[in-house]
Amino acid sequence: MQEIRAAILGFAHMHVNEISQYILEQDGVTLVGIADVRPETPELVKRRYTREWNLENVAAQHNLTPYDDYRTMLDETKPDICFLLCENANKPALAEEVARRGINLCVEKPMAVSYAEALKIAALRDKYHVEIMINWPTSWRPYIRKLDAAYRSGMVGPLLKMYYINGHTGPLGVGASHRGVDAAAESMTDEERAATWWYQEKMGGGAFLDIGCYGAMYSTWFQKDAPISVIADGRNLNTPYCDGVDNVAFVADYPASTSVIEGTWTMPNKMLPTGPVLCCQEGVLYCTPEKDIRAMDICGNELPVPAGMPECDPNIVSLYRRHVLDGAPLHKSVTLQFNLKLMALLDAAMQSAKQNRRVDVPAVDFE
Repeated sequence: MQEIRAAILGFAHMHVNEISQYILEQDGVTLVGIADVRPETPELVKRRYTREWNLENVAAQHNLTPYDDYRTMLDETKPDICFLLCENANKPALAEEVARRGINLCVEKPMAVSYAEALKIAALRDKYHVEIMINWPTSWRPYIRKLDAAYRSGMVGPLLKMYYINGHTGPLGVGASHRGVDAAAESMTDEERAATWWYQEKMGGGAFLDIGCYGAMYSTWFQKDAPISVIADGRNLNTPYCDGVDNVAFVADYPASTSVIEGTWTMPNKMLPTGPVLCCQEGVLYCTPEKDIRAMDICGNELPVPAGMPECDPNIVSLYRRHVLDGAPLHKSVTLQFNLKLMALLDAAMQSAKQNRRVDVPAVDFE
């Protein structure tokens, strides 16, 4: 069996613990190198899910010694693929460091801080002849694939409105927990959280890029047409140590439908729906708290949803292995074309909130 050599660059994102777990569990994939990048603002403490904690956790899981310099790590380990989990603002520069060495790249969501920065990353594919994927952790959830299959069956007709709300108490907020670690975030002061990139707008922090991006992803997934325009609002309601926003809402207009998207850092995650709600001409499809799918007709009568879950890879590492070894096609959610479309929408929403007006969504021409 061909062994796939993987590296991780950047430990700013707590999803790195999830990626680490998937590599550990996947036969035929070995983590050969790990390195972080020096943060622009030094963090004040090491707490669960901070970058130093993330690095130590992954190093212990794989019995690896972190490299002090990521360039040396890339040159000496020569991985087949590098998983990039740095701050959003640093993604284009670090992506080029990976790609120019001929190493395939997987960028953790979202692709970048803006549509223009996303285009820079996409251009690396042809410049250096590498594969570039974008990982959305929720796209691998079986109930999302079941929702997709039920919708594509036509059982409730064409989509009229996609509604999505998601959130928590903040990436390092009280009680926040993330996959790959069986414990919640530890107590931190406002000053300690403020020193982490999540709460710094210049580094790509804030609720638009942390939470609102998921709504843009699902809108791109389920809407058949390109968006026309978007109107958005972003407020900082209860996170004074963040110079960005902690609550966002935007409405995207499509030729014959709409998407209503909210993201919050001020609600317990358990209070929020599990996934998107698809309001269609003949009924509604939605995800239950038990991570299953239910459907109702337009009068509110229960509709039978086909039993069982469609086959899908459990995570991005599994997909990449099958893609390399068996030629399996990439899921649309990881492709550059898909992610440029959602970044165009998300960027327009962020501009709308800043300019206090409706903004047109640029057309994406990328294959």
